[in-house]
Amino acid sequence: MHRHISLEEIVERLREEGVRITHQRLEILREIARGEGHPSVSEVFQEVRERVPTISLDTVYRTLRKLSALDLVHPVGYSSEGIRFDADRTPHHHFLCSVCGKAYDFTCDELDRIPVPEAAYRIGQASGARIEVRGICRKCMGKEGKGND
Repeated sequence: MHRHISLEEIVERLREEGVRITHQRLEILREIARGEGHPSVSEVFQEVRERVPTISLDTVYRTLRKLSALDLVHPVGYSSEGIRFDADRTPHHHFLCSVCGKAYDFTCDELDRIPVPEAAYRIGQASGARIEVRGICRKCMGKEGKGND
């Protein structure tokens, strides 16, 4: 079961942090709260720009960085389109396709049980781990004639 963060939760947390909720930021937050897929900065920018033509790419970047710093969204992988963002709050991992750049959610009890390594705690206070598996998704394998097995 997926649990995406709601617009109300995001707005409340930002207000607690003293962040002003401007019209542009609110539209970015709406886009993230929709919880559809794992949008890149450019995808969020394109969607919001349809409603707010004056929005800048920098405003989208800064807003998503702030949401990530407050643990309201999680950055996922890196593709040719840049970092993607995930608003799903449930424990899960990601499969990242090296061809299309999409990120797919999956759950795995075995991966959930892997402890955060001691080496990570020597760097700082770890709050958990999400695993990113990289490869080629079935859809892209079919396009390349590699089969779907």
